[in-house]
Amino acid sequence: MSSRILEMKFDPNVITHLGINMYSTLPPVIAELVANAYDADATEVKIKFYENGSGKKIVVEDNGTGMSFQEINDYFLKIGRNRRDETGDLSEIKKRKVIGKKGLGKLSFFGISEEIYITSIKNGKLNKFKLDWEDLQRQGKENGIYRPEIIKKDENTDEHSGTTIELARLKRKSAFDLQGMAVSLAKYFTIFNEEDFKVELILNDDEEAKILVTNEMKYESIDKEFYWKIPIDLTEELKEYFKSKNINGELISSKNPLPETERGIVLFSRGKLVNTHSFFDVKASSHGYAYITGFLNIDFIDDEKSELISTNRQSLNWEEEPALILREHLNEIIKKFFNESKKFKKEAKKKAMKKYNIDIEQWLETLPLHDKKLAKKIIDSILSAEGIEEEKVAEFINYTKDSFQFESFKELANEIENTDIDNFKIIHLFKEWHLIENREFYKLAIGRIKTIEKFYELIKQNAKEVQTIHPFFEKFPWILDPRINMFRHEMQFVHILKEYYPEKELEEKNRRIDFLCTSVSEHKFIIELKRPHHKISLKDLEQAKDYRSFLESHLGNDTKRPKKVVAYVIGGKINWDDRRTRDEIENLQNADKVYVKTYNELLTDAKNYHYEFIEKYENMNQYMVKNTKTI
Repeated sequence: MSSRILEMKFDPNVITHLGINMYSTLPPVIAELVANAYDADATEVKIKFYENGSGKKIVVEDNGTGMSFQEINDYFLKIGRNRRDETGDLSEIKKRKVIGKKGLGKLSFFGISEEIYITSIKNGKLNKFKLDWEDLQRQGKENGIYRPEIIKKDENTDEHSGTTIELARLKRKSAFDLQGMAVSLAKYFTIFNEEDFKVELILNDDEEAKILVTNEMKYESIDKEFYWKIPIDLTEELKEYFKSKNINGELISSKNPLPETERGIVLFSRGKLVNTHSFFDVKASSHGYAYITGFLNIDFIDDEKSELISTNRQSLNWEEEPALILREHLNEIIKKFFNESKKFKKEAKKKAMKKYNIDIEQWLETLPLHDKKLAKKIIDSILSAEGIEEEKVAEFINYTKDSFQFESFKELANEIENTDIDNFKIIHLFKEWHLIENREFYKLAIGRIKTIEKFYELIKQNAKEVQTIHPFFEKFPWILDPRINMFRHEMQFVHILKEYYPEKELEEKNRRIDFLCTSVSEHKFIIELKRPHHKISLKDLEQAKDYRSFLESHLGNDTKRPKKVVAYVIGGKINWDDRRTRDEIENLQNADKVYVKTYNELLTDAKNYHYEFIEKYENMNQYMVKNTKTI
């Protein structure tokens, strides 16, 4: 071969199938570049993202050994070359176990880019060439050989050795997410914490905002609750196998359910991903598996004679004997970890119940022997359940304690054979208990609907606010808002307001009704009621604004001051014809300061709220009746 040209020999379909089709997203392409830099004995890799102007590009710089012109031809441009067969299993200087093997990683460039510039320096000689997708396709179809454009050949330079790869004419349109990219890279490797290997991400040359990639990033978003550092906490048989194969890693059980794509164990070999998240042959049907993740290093898989790693490094070939044996042991460790994590979480929840004044053992001792056995069975199910917060666990346990006074509850619980909280029968049990509670609220809702209908009659009669509507709201404050938990006159504030609003300034028909309400959120609500036929005007809004502002500045001291004061103006109609009134209503409501409602809106909201509750109860009741037959 002439030393004056560069040649890539290939079948054009190879580039499409192994490049574009397999590498259509950014993370796996960048992962290939990181692996190349690692194998080239780089200690620093800078991945620079540029999105200035209309174009985007990515530049990857490493300080590795670089490539000579001949090495570019013989090694880099040779597709399918097994690096380990030609140059050995270890890197040139640092004697790292090389990651690359199949010689296909370079094809990944074309998955996201149509123009690639490669600059490599070795022993004071600089070479630069260009890979162009359109030229490659055209030349490849003609003779199966592609000759990249040589830009610089064996130029003398004082620059240090290394390789720079620029990906231009990117197919990507969206903005770069450096933090997301760092996390993605962390999920491809376990090499980032090595003392002599550092990878940094930089956007638009902003060195101050650069991100250093670390191994810990792969699980930084997970709130760990229980974990194993492998190979500890294993049976003797598992320990022996893991020790003989030098397998290590970490299994994690999180406090919260994980996204589906992050559930299961990841496998790495020589620091790079070889099998994505999986539970292998374990039937992970229980909800508890939604909390399990982790990784294992299985470097021995790279040393097997059979090719066990797929081309895209997403899964192993599980049909070969070494992989089959590995899978058997992985299934065993996953099941063991799942059971141990359940035990740990159960005990942790049991201890946590103390702060809710729940002493489970003490309560169980008060029960007759038969009831004690049944109660323990249910309590164990609750404590073992995944995905239930401590407060909810405490609530369920209290439900159980309270429900043991009902024979029907115990009869239903007695029919339960499987104590798993995911089991339909356990869920049914607590729905039954909710139904018992909801019956009382159902009766309350029915009564409130009648009250609303009575109030509707008062509105139609244009009842006087002070003599009729005022006392009605005092008696039934939930009509205004079901969330308000205190509704009464506050005399000290009435006195303040009278000083600020002399009675002579207010027309008799617009005399205020001074209500102050408190919600569970510690907000104060001012309710200003008008006659049912009164049309709310700009003047009413101005009074409510001033009223609210004055109260906010005079209510209590700094420690007792409410979080917010909100005013409601309620009347028969709103003067929508007036432009200023419309604008002011919109501005005040957007600022969460003053709200305007008509009596009809108020009644409709109250009625809908309670009808919704009635409908929910009736649907639940039908569901319970229907499904009780299956229990």
